[in-house]
Amino acid sequence: MFNNRPEIKTLIFAVAYFIVFALIKTFQPASHAHVPNISDLFFLLSIPLSIIYSIFLLYKFFKSGNKNYVNAIFIVAALWAIFYNLLKYVIY
Repeated sequence: MFNNRPEIKTLIFAVAYFIVFALIKTFQPASHAHVPNISDLFFLLSIPLSIIYSIFLLYKFFKSGNKNYVNAIFIVAALWAIFYNLLKYVIY
């Protein structure tokens, strides 16, 4: 499992993270306007996590020269574009 390509690890992590986000959002009761939900905090935590993960992938790319790390960075960017459109048109 841990010797897989970085693209596969990135997809597994992102899909699992956003499935957990959607499940928390579905089962959590609605809150007031001034009190954020756990799902909102979970979503806000995903932003620095993806930035840190992208920096880590960039470091691994420059250290090893493996093109799979660049592909994983593109996957992170594509997942954010997809997730933004889901938030804009479907979830909220």
